[in-house]
Amino acid sequence: MNECCGWVGKTLWVDLSNGTSRTLNTSDYGPAYIGGRGVGARIAWESIRPGVGALDPENLLVIMTGPLTGTSAPESGRTAIVGLSPQGWPQEWLSRSNLGGHWGPSLKYAGFDGVVVQGKAGHPVALSIEDGEVTFLDARCLWGKGAIDTQTALMKELGAGARILAIGQAGERLSRIATILTETNSAAGQGGYGAVMGSKNLKAIAVRGSGPIRIAQPDLFMRRCQAVLAAARAGHIFARGELDPERVQRYQERWQACTQNCGLRCGAGCRFYGAVPGPATGRELAGQFKCVSYLFPGNGTYYNWKLGFEGGFEARHLSDDYGINQWDLLLGIVPWLRLCADAGLVGEINGRPIDFHAPSFWAHFLHAIAYREGMGDALAEGGRRAPELLGFGREQAESLYAAWGSAAHYDGHGDHCNPIVYPFWLVPALQWAVDVRDPFSSSHGYPALTMNWSPFGGEKNVSWEVIKSVGRQLYGTEQAVDPESGYEGKEFPAVWHGHRSVMKDSVPVHDFEFPVILSYNSPDGLAHAGDMLGPHFEYYLFTAATGLDVTPAEFERACERVFNLERVFQVRNYQRRRADDELVIPFFETEEWWENPLLGQKKRLERDKFLDLLERYYGLRGWDVALGRPTGAKLRELGLDDVAEQLEEDDLIAPEADVDEKQ
Repeated sequence: MNECCGWVGKTLWVDLSNGTSRTLNTSDYGPAYIGGRGVGARIAWESIRPGVGALDPENLLVIMTGPLTGTSAPESGRTAIVGLSPQGWPQEWLSRSNLGGHWGPSLKYAGFDGVVVQGKAGHPVALSIEDGEVTFLDARCLWGKGAIDTQTALMKELGAGARILAIGQAGERLSRIATILTETNSAAGQGGYGAVMGSKNLKAIAVRGSGPIRIAQPDLFMRRCQAVLAAARAGHIFARGELDPERVQRYQERWQACTQNCGLRCGAGCRFYGAVPGPATGRELAGQFKCVSYLFPGNGTYYNWKLGFEGGFEARHLSDDYGINQWDLLLGIVPWLRLCADAGLVGEINGRPIDFHAPSFWAHFLHAIAYREGMGDALAEGGRRAPELLGFGREQAESLYAAWGSAAHYDGHGDHCNPIVYPFWLVPALQWAVDVRDPFSSSHGYPALTMNWSPFGGEKNVSWEVIKSVGRQLYGTEQAVDPESGYEGKEFPAVWHGHRSVMKDSVPVHDFEFPVILSYNSPDGLAHAGDMLGPHFEYYLFTAATGLDVTPAEFERACERVFNLERVFQVRNYQRRRADDELVIPFFETEEWWENPLLGQKKRLERDKFLDLLERYYGLRGWDVALGRPTGAKLRELGLDDVAEQLEEDDLIAPEADVDEKQ
């Protein structure tokens, strides 16, 4: 890796147990692992041994930027977080999360590509990182504050230019669904990494810097950035929003990007509100709705509480300040409680009748979770563990949680806000099977292609003929995207988007925009920007920024390397095998929520056909079909010789002769 281009060259390693720090050479991990999630996976492989728990001091919190972070690349202000996940169920697997905002770019300006945190401080501390120097701050005065209030207090001490990651009361109390927040609404939401910070007595990390990020080919890079942004603006299905004149006047609504260098002005998080009265707290609040937080007001369908804009905005603010995972709240815990209430299993929270129409109830409910009060103590363990602890509602939870402690997402069954129909949910079903968490960064791209852009998605769409043509080009078969197909060809997009998931999380760029696949204006249906093809935009930005002479195939091979390394981490530390993957099957055997209008009936997963599909997926990946594990040959093919040797010594992967015979 050219550490002068794209990267700044150093990663900070902090040991909170003894208050020391050192640096790693970032180039030791690239370009083989690209950055972000990929570098985090390699550091975890080397340093987190079997038997370590997510809340143990030996767990690492790896916070990594990528080679595009802090540059002018569109939607590139992302930061990956890697480590053992407290939210993980039934195992605290190695997992990942990421966040936007401006913290990651500021870390690179301060002279570091990442921060690795180990150990546990003797009392609450915060880290201040500025232009290559790290200072340990006593944070006992901040302990007990919310994540937003903590940032405000630290900016008063350190100056308004500081960018801050912080946890709220949920993280302090080791809630398994605790988040890490920056600004007012950019959070590492999934995984429970706020609890990892809390377990280490780490309240916040503040960064500020003035250093440069050098670009290998600045003129070419700028041209490519401008072309990719123009293509994204022209084609993104959500880049059509307009400000609401009434909300501009009443709540100071304005455009504000949710991450650095996002120029889309989409409806998924680019609106900032400067003055919203909170009906329960009486406070005037500021911030953004992003992603799932748009469900807080209630949307009139499955999430049909009537909290309203102001009440929903306040609930969003409280959950962000406390540091509570909004996806688990809105797609898991709240629907679960409502299903349990309908079944007569529960009627109150800590003596107060459940009423999700009332802002005051939301304030009571969120406080109980954040402070682990009464029933909130079990809810703070997350919606998948809560039924086991409370002794009721297991059946209701199983209808909402696909696997791994994560509430459903783009699956056609438990997630009732993202439409996807058979046969298209077969691809997310594969992705759920082999992941360790909600596989959103894998599953967003494929449903966007087959649902949002297609005739199923609305008035403005791309024909099935065009989509099938694109399917042939990307996946090798139009059956991968044919709305009247079945289990045929679905392994190909599952693998392709799995690699793109790693790519997006490692360079990194915004998941919701990338990969850029379709265009309304292109003859072949694929997005283009000059001589660049949309599905390879990340590659073109990466090579111009770093100056690395790699081919698109080599770049994708790096993503495959990371994907396999993450898999064998689960094998080494948790003996993961095919039987674990098959645990997702009962969830998909229930009837789908939506119906494919071309088929005229709701579908369920057929176990035997899905097992055949899973075997084809393993085969396409070069994995042992019987075990669901990468083979030694595949690992060596990917340059992971040391990994293969260790797994073979521990008898965790079969000898090659045995694998060949089974295949």
